[in-house]
Amino acid sequence: MLKQEVVITDVSQCQKDLAIEIAAEEVTKEFEKTYDAYMRYVKVPGFRPGRVPRGVVKQRFSKEIKDEVIGHLLPHAMEHAVKDHNLKIIGDPQIQDFSLEEGQPLKFKVSIEVLPEIELKEYKGLKATKRVAKVTDEDVERVIERWRENEADLVPVEDRSSQDGDIVSVNLVGKYLDPQAEHEKEDLKADGMEVEIGGEASLPEFTENLRGVKPDDVKEFRVAYPEDFSSKGLAGRTIDFTATVLAIRRKELPELNDDFAKNVGEYESLQEMRDKIRENLVKNAELEADNLLRDDLLSQLLNSHEFDVPSVLVNQQAESRLQEFGQRLQRMGLPPDILQTVNWEERFKESLESAKRDVRSALLVGRIGLAENVMIGDDEIDAEIESMAQSMGRSVEELKARLTRDEAISSIETRLRYRKALDVVVSNADITTEEVSRESLDEAGQETSEAQATAEPVE
Repeated sequence: MLKQEVVITDVSQCQKDLAIEIAAEEVTKEFEKTYDAYMRYVKVPGFRPGRVPRGVVKQRFSKEIKDEVIGHLLPHAMEHAVKDHNLKIIGDPQIQDFSLEEGQPLKFKVSIEVLPEIELKEYKGLKATKRVAKVTDEDVERVIERWRENEADLVPVEDRSSQDGDIVSVNLVGKYLDPQAEHEKEDLKADGMEVEIGGEASLPEFTENLRGVKPDDVKEFRVAYPEDFSSKGLAGRTIDFTATVLAIRRKELPELNDDFAKNVGEYESLQEMRDKIRENLVKNAELEADNLLRDDLLSQLLNSHEFDVPSVLVNQQAESRLQEFGQRLQRMGLPPDILQTVNWEERFKESLESAKRDVRSALLVGRIGLAENVMIGDDEIDAEIESMAQSMGRSVEELKARLTRDEAISSIETRLRYRKALDVVVSNADITTEEVSRESLDEAGQETSEAQATAEPVE
């Protein structure tokens, strides 16, 4: 047992400062052990191996010996301090005020982050309303019209200029004009970009300037993107665009009949297609209502439990969110030029508050799981992997092998334990079910932050 003294100062719920002093006799013992090792193994000209005098070793290898003493004593001191005081350290300790002299006590200070002690308050019997969106005939027809749009043929337009509903293909070049432009090395370019004139996804500037054009026309216009634009790389930017029209095509929708139903989904009839669409919409509405209910209950729990969270976990979660954001942009097929315009540092700062909620959620629900003795069996992990494999179109064996190789099985177990612990809260809640219109549900959803909608357990 290492002889040492440890004084702990609570800086906050998640930060502690440790003042550690290792007894002088322990320091001397470690120096002597290291001297003996060096005398046996080092090679010094003029001396036979194993016969190098201690004085020579001290003189020639003082720095190396001191480093070895430190490298041996510090980890042992930290290990004993953590074990003796039951500290749940997160991240790397920050060592400061270090002092080591032979024959003297080894003194140093360490700043560490730890998991907070969470005192559970009432988490059963919470009251909540499960709001289920009513599925209407109009909802069903909207799905059908969207399918028709997806199945539409694009027919070249040669006898007129572009109009609302047409798809205009352009080669686009953009030049940044805002104060950030001096940092841009190249113009923004997108070849073969397609714009639906008057489409919901089309910016008004594109619709206004590409309405009434013909192939080979060149249009120049300016777009001042709002600060809250969905693409953070373009938000708040001002760009002068030059668009060269390549082609104009119009949509020719397929006729709505039994043949269309058979073609898009192998339904026997148009009526069967409508019935299946309604059935799926009802299932989705129920799933959405469940997710919103769980989020409401989670918000109640977070509001009733006040505790700090380690900054290292928050930063890790913000980084994870950043990676997911970048992967989403890549999957959307955005040009590399646009990806390069993303202010990742600013995006990271914006993610911190959401990341903090993620971490608080994970710690609190994990504490509930501990109180409820929630366990995850191998069969549950296997079932989750099978579900994942199905959705990814991969074999269970292949996916499980990859997850095992990447040491990702534990993350699945963490996610399942989180879900199961939150199930305890839901199953013990006082829930009222209410059918509401899609419009009112969407309005309520707009008030829900991204963090509330995407809370996930963290490692």
